[in-house]
Amino acid sequence: MKATYLVRFDDICPTMNWTVWSQLEAVLARYEVKPLLAVVPDNRDPKLQVEPARVDFWAWARQKQREGWSIGMHGYQHVYETCSGGLLGIHRRSEFAGLPVHRQKEKLQRALEIFHANGIHPEVFVAPSHSFDIGTLEALVELGIEIVSDGFFLFPQKRWGVLWIPQQMWRWYGMPAGVWTVAYHHNRMTAEQINQFAKDIHRFASRIASFSEVVRRYRACGQAGIISLSFAQAWRLALLAKLRLKRYA
Repeated sequence: MKATYLVRFDDICPTMNWTVWSQLEAVLARYEVKPLLAVVPDNRDPKLQVEPARVDFWAWARQKQREGWSIGMHGYQHVYETCSGGLLGIHRRSEFAGLPVHRQKEKLQRALEIFHANGIHPEVFVAPSHSFDIGTLEALVELGIEIVSDGFFLFPQKRWGVLWIPQQMWRWYGMPAGVWTVAYHHNRMTAEQINQFAKDIHRFASRIASFSEVVRRYRACGQAGIISLSFAQAWRLALLAKLRLKRYA
């Protein structure tokens, strides 16, 4: 089976970079790609306040969901409270990991209420900085969200009571097999990066699936086995090594 690709955009909120986004959205429409939008429901992070707030943001998000795009809950306010790397240990900062479960559930409940008040039912949880812990997953399941977009598996897997749709890449590579999510943070994309995005989508368009398609395909998959866990650990260690090299370059 050939590799399947998903496209994910993080930090979606009313004050994001709409100038860049309009160019990316035109590319997505041209190739009929339906990405996962990781929406911050109550953004309080000044780094995500790039342009004036779009007053029709929630109407725009509802329309995208009607068109088959997937909406994810990208945390609550995108404000970090702890220095915990959570289960994945990629970044030492978190909005959730390390907090008591009741505090985490309170944040998640507030986030969910904002989505529901605006007519949107988020399908998946996307943790800011990839940082969440078992308590986060327990709280999500209690609130009815049983899918996360994260982890470094080769294929979607069940673990700790939720379905993990892996997210392993931030640029495109031709892979022989697997399900690969390519994540973007578009707020500070350059003209060169936008052009590269268009080239990559053109190249891989025939192998890009929607998030809902992948969920339907793998919803009944089993628990992660030793081979899947070993692959995920190896990919994680390689990513950490790359981040260290980048940090000290």
